[in-house]
Amino acid sequence: MWSLFFLVIFLFLTRKLSGILLLVKKPQIILLLVCASLMIGINQFGFIYSISVRQVIQASFAYYIFPLIAVFLGFIFLKERFSYTQMVSISLAFLAVIFLAIGLGTIPYISLLLGVTFGIYGLIKTYLRLDPLQTVSIEIILLFPIALGYLTLITISSPEIVFDVSRLDFLMFILSGLITAFPLFLFSLSTSGLNYSTVGIVNYVNPTIQFIVAVVIFLEPFTVVHGTSFCLIWVGLFLYSLDSIKADFLKSKISSSTD
Repeated sequence: MWSLFFLVIFLFLTRKLSGILLLVKKPQIILLLVCASLMIGINQFGFIYSISVRQVIQASFAYYIFPLIAVFLGFIFLKERFSYTQMVSISLAFLAVIFLAIGLGTIPYISLLLGVTFGIYGLIKTYLRLDPLQTVSIEIILLFPIALGYLTLITISSPEIVFDVSRLDFLMFILSGLITAFPLFLFSLSTSGLNYSTVGIVNYVNPTIQFIVAVVIFLEPFTVVHGTSFCLIWVGLFLYSLDSIKADFLKSKISSSTD
């Protein structure tokens, strides 16, 4: 709900508020945005739940799964192809995820839910290639009635949950709206300008930071299995990035020589 508050401000400042009405009039776009909003809604709820039950490693594991799903979806639906070096890096990332699953010692249902929903969400946003601020705003608008209805129900059953919130917690709720809205906007911006597979690989930075939080702040155990996974992932990232930079350099060189 607070995300919508900040997104309306962003739309007003960038003079894109009226553009939402044009998008709403297109049934196919609205249908895709409904699917996208459901995916990101389930994803955010699952993420908040995993954090609330102190499953930070599960949450971070989800976003190790997501890049693999992004690569797979990009290959199947967007016909993106990879070089030999990039395939090696993706294979290393796949091995890293297997090591992490072994380290958890169980099927990570929360992680699978978060990874799959975020992967589908990103694919939809890549397909749309519309203004990211407007599409994210529509998604939050579609989720707003669900959030309001849920908040109303818990207020009726347990009023103290809403009305006995401290000023500090209330401020944190407001800031959480900004923290939720702004990264979604940036993610939508990246999917509109990059290969979806590249977006997926770069997103390994996110779970890496989450792992650091889990180990340093929450003092969760960091085993040899986790260490091996990190090594595999960062080697894969290095190879993929190096190959992408080389390809971009050759492309720009060919373009300049043609001109």
